[in-house]
Amino acid sequence: MNKLLSLTAAGALLSSSALYGQIEINDNLSITGFLDMSLYHADDKDGDSTSFDLDQMELDFLYSFDQITGQVDIDYQRGETNELDLEQAFITYDLGQGTSITAGKFLSYHGWETAEPTGLYQYSYAYGTTIPGYHNGVTIDFSDDWGALGLALVDSVYDDDGSISSDSDDYDMGIESKLVLTPADGWTFYLGYAIDSANAGLEDRELINFWSSYEFGASTLAAEYNNYSDTYSDIQQWLVMYSVATGDKGTFTARISNDKRDYTSLAASAMVGSGQIKDEDYKMTLAYIHAVTDNLALVTEVSQTDRGTWREDLTEFAVEALFTF
Repeated sequence: MNKLLSLTAAGALLSSSALYGQIEINDNLSITGFLDMSLYHADDKDGDSTSFDLDQMELDFLYSFDQITGQVDIDYQRGETNELDLEQAFITYDLGQGTSITAGKFLSYHGWETAEPTGLYQYSYAYGTTIPGYHNGVTIDFSDDWGALGLALVDSVYDDDGSISSDSDDYDMGIESKLVLTPADGWTFYLGYAIDSANAGLEDRELINFWSSYEFGASTLAAEYNNYSDTYSDIQQWLVMYSVATGDKGTFTARISNDKRDYTSLAASAMVGSGQIKDEDYKMTLAYIHAVTDNLALVTEVSQTDRGTWREDLTEFAVEALFTF
């Protein structure tokens, strides 16, 4: 996920608490985290629904010992089990000259939109699950003034079961890579690739993720394109986003996005889609973030999704409260 969000626009209001809001326990340990709750309303052909809930709570423990740093994230998310989860836990060894090695359970490189709500410019995501989440493995990373390079060997790009080779698994070891270029002030270009090696009878899961952002004054302009394929579908996704700070406490964001899924067969669509040979969602989103205090922000959003003839439109409203520490 995008870890390059700078202190402009939404980044200034909802910057990652792991970077900007640490509670220092001692020289080697600090704690950070957030609470995320929301009021959500959806209206589609099946009727309307409204909910209010604690969506997510997270505690991050950050360790620092000279060349070695570490992080352990404990996470609660609303779901069927409502249990605490070890979201990620890793150590990083600084080799010097901009090079480091990381091992453990960690977040994927890929995606413009961040995994945590504290880094988003709005409440909702642009589209579905082609962007990977957390997995186990080892990375080697290099960064310099011109940008960054990264290579990760993981148990699986899209799973985190720890297995890298098993006849009972559909997919074995995965690989992720990234190239980041920062050719001029405000400009960032990101190109990422991921592949999960499939066992017999299945096709590899592959992803190409490209995004670019330009920050100028109080504004941020970003675009992203994803190309994903597996046994069941070929997926193309894109987004364009514009965000601008309005005064000292507000940020306005407009985003359009598209999610097009072509299924390999009607049977495949029945398994992972709507039952049609093709699904396409076109989504329009408007959002406003208001910083009530340094630690509390309110996010309001309205989204309209055109889901085609078969599934009809979806209208969504949300008000979200984010408390960071």
